[in-house]
Amino acid sequence: MPRIGKPTDLSNRILRLSLGSEAASRELRWMKEAIHGARPKISPPEFDATLKSYVAQRAVGTPLAYVLGNQPFGPLSIKCRPPTLIPRPETEDWVTRLSQVISSAKFGPKRPISVLDICTGTGCIPMLLSRTSRSPITAIGVDISEAAVDLAKENVADAGLSDRIQIIEGDLFDDAFAQTVLSRATSHEGFDMITSNPPYIPQDEYDKLPPSVKHYEDSRALLGDREGSGEADGLSFYRRIADLISKEELIRDGGVLAVEHGIGQSAAVQTIILNALGRRIRRLEPWKDQWEKERAVVAFL
Repeated sequence: MPRIGKPTDLSNRILRLSLGSEAASRELRWMKEAIHGARPKISPPEFDATLKSYVAQRAVGTPLAYVLGNQPFGPLSIKCRPPTLIPRPETEDWVTRLSQVISSAKFGPKRPISVLDICTGTGCIPMLLSRTSRSPITAIGVDISEAAVDLAKENVADAGLSDRIQIIEGDLFDDAFAQTVLSRATSHEGFDMITSNPPYIPQDEYDKLPPSVKHYEDSRALLGDREGSGEADGLSFYRRIADLISKEELIRDGGVLAVEHGIGQSAAVQTIILNALGRRIRRLEPWKDQWEKERAVVAFL
């Protein structure tokens, strides 16, 4: 355990001014645990110096996951660094539920499942599916950001999943996107499942985000209005995904499309998917997160 003394007391006071008493105590505990977890034999002076650095970063608004360098995501510890989007607990919630669907009788526990994850970020979605599903998973994660691709590759390697998950750089709006991902797939008949937590925040909402988000996380992972599109509802990526699936053989019959969305966007996302894929859809479900907010739309084809 760290020694209790003035450095820890001062750190607590600084965090309380920034976060409030309850959050400060909780985050200070996490910081201490992270320091000792990474360096069990750290000396008291080094511990105090590291804790002081963490507190200083947090006090100016640096997200905690960037300060600690990782974020829990189910049984995984996902490496995090700016500007790649930090995995959120609401994403973990619906992906965990999706993993249960994969493990159901529909697919069978031993049937290989191919997954395409669009806008993969840290790679957390295909990683969690691969780690928790009873069915074997082969996945391709795609992102436009070179920084995200590099980080996702590190995460996949650290988790020992490099033989199951490919991470590639690609632009969803590129004309060759479908050809690019299908050329990497295990079958040219399409994927069993497409997942995505795409950018979905409209510009007017993005402008109101706190600095702890806007100043650290890549705007390309947040802004849902494609530049030059004239759209202002945050739904550009859903239109593109649905359009690609309707025109290209990206997903097999009997497959699943699962996309995360923002608060208040469920009905619009369902409409986009229905308009593009209506005849192929057997069932369309809006899923709520752990806070009873509509958070994902899942289409069973």
